[in-house]
Amino acid sequence: MKKKYFIIAGESSGDEHGSLLMKEMAHLDQHISFEGIGGKKMTAQGLSSLYSIEKMAVMGFVEVLKNYSFFKSVEKEVLNNVDNKKYHGIILIDYPGFNLRVAKKIKIKYPQLPVYYYISPQIWAWKEDRIKIIKKYVDKMIVIFDFEKAWYQSRGVNASFVGHPFIDSYESINKEEIFSKLNFSKENKYLTLFPGSRKQEINYHLPIMLEALKDDFFKSFKVVLGVAPEIQKDLFSTYDLKNVQIVDTNPEDVLAIADFAWVGSGTSTLQAVLFNTPFVLVYKTSFLSWLLMKNLIKVPYAGIPNIIYDNKLIPELLQKNFNPINLINETKRFFNNSSYRQSLFSGYKIIQSRLGKSGASKRAAKIILGM
Repeated sequence: MKKKYFIIAGESSGDEHGSLLMKEMAHLDQHISFEGIGGKKMTAQGLSSLYSIEKMAVMGFVEVLKNYSFFKSVEKEVLNNVDNKKYHGIILIDYPGFNLRVAKKIKIKYPQLPVYYYISPQIWAWKEDRIKIIKKYVDKMIVIFDFEKAWYQSRGVNASFVGHPFIDSYESINKEEIFSKLNFSKENKYLTLFPGSRKQEINYHLPIMLEALKDDFFKSFKVVLGVAPEIQKDLFSTYDLKNVQIVDTNPEDVLAIADFAWVGSGTSTLQAVLFNTPFVLVYKTSFLSWLLMKNLIKVPYAGIPNIIYDNKLIPELLQKNFNPINLINETKRFFNNSSYRQSLFSGYKIIQSRLGKSGASKRAAKIILGM
């Protein structure tokens, strides 16, 4: 009998993790199919997707409220699919605002249908009250950071640590091949702009980055903009990018070969650490969203690498502190201060050692398939 799973990822990083998980599940059981919501990478692994992931990738309290009717229609269609088809399990990947709401409604109606949550929402950082929903409506929490397992288990949640899937993706990355593939010269210095995978992130982050580039310090750099494949390119029509090269196919490549990068807070900050790419973490949103968020956050750092390291290793420029002057100064600090460079890369090694061993996606697949 062919097994069918309903899987949901709502943004670019979830699409990558989901595609790796699907690939391993299909390898372990060839009689398997997937329906749900995902991006190009999950679709390439055989997902029949109900919606474009680009429409789902909305950040911020105010921004989500503006799109409330859209998310309600998506939720309705997801629930209709579960009603009309027999699935062996529901797999939710990060994206907690939507996924936890769906998990609750599915589990109430179909208590015997297994609900797996892969890539934990960061409720240990904020919105800890979501633990009540997870305890009640999620059968298995599959986490990618070791500290998360202890955190969940101490609160009565069935959790397993599998390691970080990025280890599989990037531990053997060949930068020589990337230079050749991109037709980039190693003689140049590269500054990579990685404003984020959502439209709102780009619109908040990119203007400040472009303003900082006007400083004479960056005249010696080739500037590259890494763009998630889901982003429509007409978004950039209003920006002056005549001296910036856009890369939208495997954008992580230009993060890997960068001499320095400016990276929007999120999964890409961990990619940069695995690539040994020095960077500044940036984050900006609407004033109201920031005000609400600031009062809910319970961790001292915005970046996952700093949380894992348990210290402010990587500079974080957040909200009003994210401005061209600070961005320029933090970048110059790296190039002008050798002791700072040394301490940064030493910290990277510690973070990398705490991400677990390779095989995370395969271990997650085995858990879901009951192997």
